[in-house]
This record gives sequence, structure tokens and C-alpha cells, in this order.
Amino acid sequence: MSDYPPVSSQPHSPPPAANPDDASHLQILAIFYYVFAGLNAFSVLLMGFYGVLMGAVFSAAPESGPNADMDAALPMIIGFFVFFTVLCLLFAALHFMVGQRLRQRRGFKFCQIVAAVTCLSIPFGTALGVFTLIVLNRPTVRALFGERA
Repeated sequence: MSDYPPVSSQPHSPPPAANPDDASHLQILAIFYYVFAGLNAFSVLLMGFYGVLMGAVFSAAPESGPNADMDAALPMIIGFFVFFTVLCLLFAALHFMVGQRLRQRRGFKFCQIVAAVTCLSIPFGTALGVFTLIVLNRPTVRALFGERA
């Protein structure tokens, strides 16, 4: 046996140096995710207001005449409102959780996945998601989260 340690086939790379701007960038992104979660929650209130308004319009409509077909469409309209309200609540919760995770420097993959999905919310979500993915892909930020580069 040899007294030397085994030679690794992969070259050793030194750990990345800490960048002082990374912490502030993560803090700013966390604040933006909190704001975006608030906007999603506010959209739930708007959907509720619009639903009440539409309910009042449908209840005031006469039962016969040209609006008789609207009774058949009412379950579909209610389903639409329920679906989008649940979707807005889900995104509000996800964005709030990402804001927390960015402040705590944990849940790296979760933050990446939600940032990628946030890119679908054009235009503000796209900007927020892209900037989040850019910041999270830095080796120094990965080191802050405890991820391997």
C-alpha cells in the first residue's frame, strides 16, 4: 500500500469567495416576493368583488327572455371564479414562502422552481423570476444556501 492519499479524478476547485452584494440581492428579492404575494392576495379580493357583482347582475336578470341561456352558463362562470381564486391563493402562498426561504437561505431548489413558474406571470413576474434565477445561479449564492456549485 502507498502512504499517499488517493488521487481524485476531478480537479479540486476552491470554494467561491463571498460576495457582499449577494446578501443584499437576496434581501431585495425577498421583499419583491412579499410584494408579489400581496398583489396575488389583492387579486383574490378583486375576484371576490367581481363575483359578488356578477351574482347581483344574474339575480336581477329576468327568468325568461334572451337571458334564459345564462342559467346554464352560471355553473361554468362560478367554476371559473373558484379556479382562478384558488390559483391566486396558491401563488400568493408560494411567493410568500419563497420570500421567507430567500431570507433564511434555505430551499434552493424550491426557490428555483417557483422562480421559473413566476416567469409565466407577464410582465412583472417575468422580471422577478428571471432576476431570481440569475442571482440563484451565482456560485457564491449557491454557497450561501449550502449547495454545491
